[in-house]
Amino acid sequence: MTQIERNKRTEHQFNAFIDYYLSFPSYLGSYKKSFDILLKDVLVTNSHVDYIAYPILFLARHCMELGLKTNIRYFAKYSDKDDYVKAGTHDLENLFRAFKMHIDKTFETLKAKYGIEIEKEDKKSFKELCNEVEKLNSTFHLLDKNSDAFRYPVDKEQNPSFKTGERINVIDVAELLEKSMTLFVHTADVFAKYTDYADEIESYYEELMREQYEQNIPY
Repeated sequence: MTQIERNKRTEHQFNAFIDYYLSFPSYLGSYKKSFDILLKDVLVTNSHVDYIAYPILFLARHCMELGLKTNIRYFAKYSDKDDYVKAGTHDLENLFRAFKMHIDKTFETLKAKYGIEIEKEDKKSFKELCNEVEKLNSTFHLLDKNSDAFRYPVDKEQNPSFKTGERINVIDVAELLEKSMTLFVHTADVFAKYTDYADEIESYYEELMREQYEQNIPY
């Protein structure tokens, strides 16, 4: 165990305000930061990744799950769908499918309700990045469908969590996770020019309806 001297500085440093960052994006950022710290530790200590393989892969997998759920919750406002918004599932395949559905329905809704057309280049870039991210998503789905294989050595039926000789390169995981974070963190930013415009339209009509209502109130 790492011995930490208890003094005024360390007492402040290690006093965790766990009620401060209760949002999906904050959780996503926290788990990604933890993944990066462990990855760097393997490199600088010249250790083999095996000694922390399970927690480091769990962190990466959980980043995928949080990233998908974060975006599903965000784009549900524009997709007019509630699929997986309150999902308790850990199934990455279904979550990834729901994520893409919410984006596609957002495109359709923006065009149908507000006449907003998504530029072809933005759609293309999104699709290409999805194809890259799906590689890692599918890998984790196959290795750890229910989010327990990286946490326990056996499944609920007491079978080994992994087959003999099963391998995964953590550098490959790290590279694909970076692309995943680009998708998860910046998709909303990329499409903000469309969704912000839709918000402005909604705000305008809400204000217009409020003014008309107030004008018709008898005094």
